[in-house]
Parts: sequence; structure tokens; C-alpha cells
Amino acid sequence: MKISHQFLYTVIFLLLFLNTSLATTGTTEEKKQEIPLIESTTLEVLYSDEGVVVAKMTTEKRFQYENGDSIYPVGMYVELYDKEKNIIGTLRANTVYQYANKDIWELKGDVEVKGYKDGDEKQLNTEELYWDQKAKQIYTPKFVRIETENELLTGYGLSAMQDLTYYNLSAPQGFVNIDSTELE
Repeated sequence: MKISHQFLYTVIFLLLFLNTSLATTGTTEEKKQEIPLIESTTLEVLYSDEGVVVAKMTTEKRFQYENGDSIYPVGMYVELYDKEKNIIGTLRANTVYQYANKDIWELKGDVEVKGYKDGDEKQLNTEELYWDQKAKQIYTPKFVRIETENELLTGYGLSAMQDLTYYNLSAPQGFVNIDSTELE
């Protein structure tokens, strides 16, 4: 069976055209969102309030998009300070998404939040956490572990103030009260 050159060229043209049209599907807005406007590496950002440093954020990589959203694909570490420059909290996550228009941060992968307020140390661990900057709250539907000096609490569905002074689990699974006098 002999195939004509014209037929072969037509098939190749159609395949190339189809491939090109499939590769260019999507709106212009979607394409703009896919390509970062700014890419930063080895970044350290200091946040201040009336000239006093209140937080330091470090990351190895940040992508910022035209709409203001940012992605921190290799994680983020944050330290929070009081007016005397003492660390009052830390935050760490493997991947972070910042949604600028909503003032929401999404933290994923080995999320750890520590709070050191008035000598009361608290630590929260989960795989996913959302921070609402406007409401000053954190929340997640996922499993969480909260440890203080005298209790260990586990469960699902956390809703809390961002400084962990108040927190609630919608489905608690375990609670252990640790009394140091019982250990002696």
C-alpha cells in the first residue's frame, strides 16, 4: 500500500495543529497565574510595628504572581517577637500558599506552631493549617496534636486564636493531663 506525500503532510499538519491547540487551551488569566511575576531565593523578611521588629520570616524560595498570591514551595520558618525581642512564637511548614485577596495563608506538610507566652509553652502539630490574618485565627479539618507543659490533646477540626490562647477541637480523640507531682 502506497501512501501519498500529500496525505502524509496533511496528517502531520493536523497532528501538529491539534497538539498546539491543546497546549494553548486555558484563559489568559490562567496562563498569567501559572507564571510567577517574581521569583525570590534565600529570602529573609523582617516585619515591624512602629519601628520594632515583631516577626522574621525565612524561606529558600518564593514565587509571587500577578494577582498578589505567593507560593513558598520549599517551606517557610517564622519567628514572632515581643517588644523586648524575645521569641514568643515560631511557625514552620513544608509548603505555604498565601492568598493575598483573602488574607488567608495555607500551610501544608509537617506544620508546627509553637507559642511561648507568659512562660506557658504550647506546641501544635498538623499536616495542614489555615491562617486567617483578618480574623487572627487558625483552623484545620485535619488531625492535630496540641501539647502544653501539663496536657496532651489530639483530635480533628481545630479552630483557634492565632496565639493559641484559645483553641477548640470539633472531634477530640485523646486527652492526657500530665501532673508533674505524680511523676515524683
